[in-house]
Amino acid sequence: MGGIMSFLKGSARVELRCRYSERAVNICARNHVDFWDLERAPDGSARMTVSLPGYVRLRRVAERTGAFSVGILRRRGAPFFLWRIRKRGALFLGLAACVFFVGLSSLYIWEIDVTGNARVPTSDILAALRANGVDIGTSILTVSARDVANQMLIDVDGLSFITLNTHGSRLEVVVREEIEKPEVLDPRAPTSVIAGKAGIITDMSVQEGWQLRAPGDTVDAGDELVSALVPVGKGRLTHARASVWARTWYELTARTPLSARKKAYTGEKTVRTALIIGGNRINLYFSGGNPYTECDKMTVYTPVTLPGGTVLPLTVARETYEEYVSVPGELTAESAQRLLSSRLMAELEELIGGGYIVKSEYDVSEAGGLVTVTLRAECVEQIARERPLTPEEAEILTTQ
Repeated sequence: MGGIMSFLKGSARVELRCRYSERAVNICARNHVDFWDLERAPDGSARMTVSLPGYVRLRRVAERTGAFSVGILRRRGAPFFLWRIRKRGALFLGLAACVFFVGLSSLYIWEIDVTGNARVPTSDILAALRANGVDIGTSILTVSARDVANQMLIDVDGLSFITLNTHGSRLEVVVREEIEKPEVLDPRAPTSVIAGKAGIITDMSVQEGWQLRAPGDTVDAGDELVSALVPVGKGRLTHARASVWARTWYELTARTPLSARKKAYTGEKTVRTALIIGGNRINLYFSGGNPYTECDKMTVYTPVTLPGGTVLPLTVARETYEEYVSVPGELTAESAQRLLSSRLMAELEELIGGGYIVKSEYDVSEAGGLVTVTLRAECVEQIARERPLTPEEAEILTTQ
């Protein structure tokens, strides 16, 4: 913003010619002449940049003191530009019209940014904005940010907070999503503990309920480990809880072909440019469609923005086409093995969660152009899973 104000006010690069440049600089400082970018020239003169009002003050100080003379090296800024074109009516009128339309366009929304969403799609938020009368080209003066935000909280599921902020012609939509509540079992509901996976129990700690299995027992997935019925006295139902660690075994397999097609770029490239004005596209090229039989296409959209962040209703679209040909590609058996092994290990680590791997081994085979890798592993992991009892099960246990 400082650069814009400097341009609007105008500035000049000046040279103070005198015998002692330090004395001239001190005189400027004492007379409140604002300057910047001070440097000493090879001939001993002082060079500095001053604003247009500062230049006027500087000339008066030079005439009054007679200590130095002032020479202009360079002029910059709107006042000097307007002075140069003052006699060119058409150019001056065109510039005035351009400034007017730029100022007018800043009263409309030409860019919408949505931030803060992860689960709720951006497309759903933009659709809700359109349904509430907010879209590209909408006048900012007609948008009630508070009313739109309140209505969108009703229209869009999964949002807990939303606010609309305008920055020039850019609308920033900041949202916060609802926190998903984890499934919590009723601590008073009768619940048994079952085995989530098959294995051999290595360690078992029961916090609540009646223990049915012990370390060293072999269990299958779904076997009951801790009963909700505690057979003490007349017996009572409880919410069983337990920590059960067990040895488990896995056998995972993956395969990949050694031969595949890959892209070989020819170096040929075509770039097409288009202008998007207020949602209307103007192609700056004549031929359409893909210029090559096989190619990659990349499109970059660049909004035209004035200094200070004001977005104009103009976007430059650059489409780049890169030609390639499909050629046979070969994958070595060693690289295929490494690829599949790392993939299988990542899958295994996800399966065992917070458990750990005791030992593992890989079997590798190659046949018919395919490499097959099998991972066999022994692990120790938590297998306890809580299972709520149905009303029928609870009634049966209490009547036994």
